[in-house]
Amino acid sequence: MTWATLGRGRLAFALLMLPAVIYVLTWRLAPALYTVWLSLTQYNIVYDAAPQLNHLENYRRIVHDSTLGEALRLSVIFAVLATAVELAIGLAAAAFFDSDPPGRNLLLGIFLLPMIMAPVVVGTVWSALFDRTVGPIPYLFELLHGPDVQWLGTPVTAMVGLIFSDAWEWAPLAALLLFSAMQAIPREQHDAARSDGASSWQLFFRVVLPQITGMLVVAGGLRLMDAFLELDKVIVMTGGGPGTSTQLVSMYVYKQAFQAYDLGYASTVITTLLALLAVAYAFYLRHYGRTLMSART
Repeated sequence: MTWATLGRGRLAFALLMLPAVIYVLTWRLAPALYTVWLSLTQYNIVYDAAPQLNHLENYRRIVHDSTLGEALRLSVIFAVLATAVELAIGLAAAAFFDSDPPGRNLLLGIFLLPMIMAPVVVGTVWSALFDRTVGPIPYLFELLHGPDVQWLGTPVTAMVGLIFSDAWEWAPLAALLLFSAMQAIPREQHDAARSDGASSWQLFFRVVLPQITGMLVVAGGLRLMDAFLELDKVIVMTGGGPGTSTQLVSMYVYKQAFQAYDLGYASTVITTLLALLAVAYAFYLRHYGRTLMSART
C-alpha cells in the first residue's frame, strides 16, 4: 500500500500515525540531537552556567583518554564472554526442550522467568548470593571445604560474577530464539536421519545446527550489542570495582555525567559509542544476510 492508493483514507492514516511520530520526535530524535550538540560543548553543570561551544575539543580528548580505552577493553571482554556463555547455555537448553521432555511447557516457563526480571533486581539477587555474610554460594564453598573465594572482591571474581548474573538473566532469551528455530525444522528430517542410523550427536550437528545458524547469528548479535552497554548490574553488584576492574564503558559515562558532572564530555563519549555501534550493526546485518542466504542454500 502506497500513499497514492490510500485515497480518502490519507487523513485517517495520518492521524493514526501522529502519536507515533510525536513520540519518535520528542523522546528519541530530539534528545539524540541535543546529545550530539552537547558533545561539541564544554558543559560542567557545577562550574558552567551554560554550555560553551568548544567544537571538536572533546573528541580530541577521547583519543588521549586512557581510562576510556580501558573501559572499552573491559566492555569488549565482558560482552564477548557473556554472549558466549549465554549462547552455549541457550543452545543446550533449546536442544533439551526440543526433545520434548515431560512437562516441557512448565519447565520452559520456569526457565524463562529470569528474562522478565528487571536488571537491577537481578543484580540485587546475585549480590545477595555472593555476599560473604549471608550468601549461600560462599556458604556452600565453605561447607564443601572449597577455596575461600573473594566473590566480587577481586578483579577476576568480580568480572566472573557479572558474567554469571548476565548469563542467568539472558541465556533464556537465546534459548527461546534457538528453540523456535529448532521447532521450525520439519520432523521428517529427524525421522529420516534416525532411519539412516544417525546418533543424537550426528543428528544435532549435521541436521539441526546447520539450519539454526542464522538464528545463532541473530541471538549472538543482539546479546553482544546489549551486553556491551551493560550498566544496571555493574552499579548494583560492583560499582565498577574493585578499583576500576569492572568499570565498563557505560559505567564510565555514568561517572562522567553524574559524578564529575561533565555533561559535555559524557555526551561526546555517548555519541562516539553510538556511531561505532551503528557501524558494527551495519556490518552485522550484512554478515547476517550472507549467513542466512548460505544457510538457505
